[in-house]
Amino acid sequence: MKKTIILQMAHHASTYRLVGSLVILFSAIGPPREATASPLAYEGFQYAPPLSLPSMAGGFGWALGPWTGSSQMVDQPPTLSYPTALPSSGDALANTAPGEAWRYFVAPFNNAANDLWISFQEESTAAAPGAFVDILPVSGLDIQVNKNGLGAITLNGVAAGLSAGIGHVDFFVLQLIQFGGGVTWVNLFLNPGPTLGPPSASFPIPSVFQAHQFYYRSLLGEYLDEIRVGTTAQDVAAVVVVPPTPTIARSGNSVIVSWPKTATFTLQQNSNLTVPTGWTKSGYSITTANGMDSITITPLTGNLFFRLSYP
Repeated sequence: MKKTIILQMAHHASTYRLVGSLVILFSAIGPPREATASPLAYEGFQYAPPLSLPSMAGGFGWALGPWTGSSQMVDQPPTLSYPTALPSSGDALANTAPGEAWRYFVAPFNNAANDLWISFQEESTAAAPGAFVDILPVSGLDIQVNKNGLGAITLNGVAAGLSAGIGHVDFFVLQLIQFGGGVTWVNLFLNPGPTLGPPSASFPIPSVFQAHQFYYRSLLGEYLDEIRVGTTAQDVAAVVVVPPTPTIARSGNSVIVSWPKTATFTLQQNSNLTVPTGWTKSGYSITTANGMDSITITPLTGNLFFRLSYP
């Protein structure tokens, strides 16, 4: 019996036909659903210049008390901004000499039940810049974003690209994909456009990540601003997440459908498109490997329709 499989994807409409009785169709259903915004933490350095770091205790989502670190780090205008960042306010944290700063979140934020998103802005105003951000967990591997003196940026040693340069703001967006398949994939989007494309760099962590502390270290002439934490991309940036493009492979009497795990998308299925309420979470087991999600469909009987829903 012929099996028809339809994957409905936002911003994507193509038709594919495999040899034999299997027909596979991709059809657009409009923009992906966005989750209700739920920001977890924010620091915009809304203080009076030249207040020093150890006296800064504003924002929300942080443990009681001020930042800890170098007193030569001070509040200084102007605020940093980037075209795809959320609106900025206040001033920025300026470093007048090499120094460091850290602050604990009010409670560990984790990616056990959803994605975790973190963004911040950083600018170099002097030659030979250098800055380092470390998201420290309760235990296990940390997340390190480094910008060296030549402007090369890395995510835990994985090359992510180059800084926008001296006098230009760099916008960093980190995505910690919901834990699944025994791994947390961490994606860095460096200076993203309005639509998130492939990440600039990625690396895996073999556990749920519990963000516990934000740490910053920099050289003279560096500025930090607009630290945000949330559960959706829209909590931390003015960007749109589009569904990943799936691929189809025939393997004997089975079909393997796979797509990049670049965000939290739920696979839904329906046996009858004339029943709009028939969409339910797919019962097929999803396998995650090398940053890809996949399902294997066998035997090839009956009709099934699939779509990816975000979140």
